[in-house]
Amino acid sequence: MTKAVWLLLLLAAPWVAAKELYRYKDSAGLLVTSDMLSPEAAVNGYDAVNEQGRVLKTLRPQHLPPQGSEQSEQDQYLLSSFSQVDEISVLKRRKLELLARDILHLQNNIKGLDAREELILQEAVNMEMAGETVSQSILDRLAKIKKSRHEVLQLLEERQEDQRTTSALYQYYEQRFAELLNQQTSAP
Repeated sequence: MTKAVWLLLLLAAPWVAAKELYRYKDSAGLLVTSDMLSPEAAVNGYDAVNEQGRVLKTLRPQHLPPQGSEQSEQDQYLLSSFSQVDEISVLKRRKLELLARDILHLQNNIKGLDAREELILQEAVNMEMAGETVSQSILDRLAKIKKSRHEVLQLLEERQEDQRTTSALYQYYEQRFAELLNQQTSAP
């Protein structure tokens, strides 16, 4: 086989991302490894690991409750912005829906890039079968698709992380606001 065919086979090999798992301690203090990240883990921190258990990245606790005057400012923001916990829940749902749409859009972009790559690869195979050398323009288009896929995958990862941290932040807001309401109703 020619070098071009080997190059095409290499580029045609499906891009397989290592499955990312999450390792964290649950509320009972037990070490849990799961493919779904609990909101509690997003707040308290976790390790992203591969299927062999190797740590890919460690995320420290997110959105820890502020201390001192910073806590007072945040409490004041919550009390002045919301009158019920449900209002925070609605805002959380809206933000998460927007992120979910963005994630779906990025996933569809990846599918579109895959389809374009498949067509270009078929064009290259047809040239090879006809005894022609695969043109540089085809190789350039394949390289451009690979670069675009990499960029879209990076954006997708960022949006997924935004989704986790937004969920954790608004869960904290819901809990803190409920505490503040309880303090107001129990105060003499």
